[in-house]
Amino acid sequence: MDIAWAIFAIINLLGMLVFATWETVPFHFIWVSLTLLYGFRVWRLTPTLSVLGAIILVTAAILIVDIERGTQPLDELTEVPLMSAMFLAMVWHARRRLVAIEEMRRVSNENLRLLERERRFIQNASHELRTPITVAIGHAELLQRATNPARMRTDARVVVEELNRLRRLSDRLLLLAAAEDPDFLHLKPIEVEPLLVSALHRWAPTLRQWRLGATDEVMVDADADRLSLAIDALVENAVKHTRPDDWIELSVRRNHGVEIIVADSGAGILAEDLDRIFERFGRSDASRKGGVDGVGLGLAIVKTIVEAHGGTLSVRSTIGKGTEFDILLAEAGTASSLRSPVGLGSGLGTR
Repeated sequence: MDIAWAIFAIINLLGMLVFATWETVPFHFIWVSLTLLYGFRVWRLTPTLSVLGAIILVTAAILIVDIERGTQPLDELTEVPLMSAMFLAMVWHARRRLVAIEEMRRVSNENLRLLERERRFIQNASHELRTPITVAIGHAELLQRATNPARMRTDARVVVEELNRLRRLSDRLLLLAAAEDPDFLHLKPIEVEPLLVSALHRWAPTLRQWRLGATDEVMVDADADRLSLAIDALVENAVKHTRPDDWIELSVRRNHGVEIIVADSGAGILAEDLDRIFERFGRSDASRKGGVDGVGLGLAIVKTIVEAHGGTLSVRSTIGKGTEFDILLAEAGTASSLRSPVGLGSGLGTR
């Protein structure tokens, strides 16, 4: 279409030169056809301005030659800026329409993505809720028929465990649902090191080699309860992917902000799984195949809490060597922008 128009324009330019007395006909053919063509094609801005500039120069030059020859009146020259203005108006409206269409397409794609994510979330949530409910109901029915006290205690213990699991799951779902509430966080300056020490005390009964790494004296504007929950979720994830003889280390350091690091020497995460472990109910293939407990909400909660604080969450992992999660928050009293999340690579960084 562009080539056909170029040939058409050249023919009309030649007509302007040859038939000087009625050159306004091919002149208007050129400008009107250019406007119509742009309405269909909507070129990029640079080629549009280049074509416009070329047509202005060539048509104006031919008109000036004819005016000097006396074949056209001087006022014919005003046609060039008038037609240019008409074309620029067409460009403005066409580009506005193009931007609106692109925005509509972007919003539509985003809505489709969110709907698909919501559909998967509902399916996964329904499945995860159904499992403990089914187990609890089954053992409750056994309790109704049981006559052996030892057997009743065993079934009662299973019912309690499954109901507690159900409560933890519902609590996490409620937390994720409340993340958009304006009162989700209650910020105040807090010291980070006591949060790490407290987490180590809570998890100390679990058989692992616990370490407290570097602990710079730094403070962040944060919700202590929510941040503690995020640290606990990272520690819980580390426990699930380590053995009793593996180590788990918590540390905090000042590095273009405040870095809170939870690292371990466990099994590691496959590179192809790193992109989805922060999704709700997103679990690695190794976790599923290895029968690791969990429903895939822990890391989603960490990401939600960190982003609510205006921070970033990143991960580095090497299969067979371990994993390192890094929470980056702004230091209290600073307004410096945080760096982008570290690429989800496969190398375990130096600690």
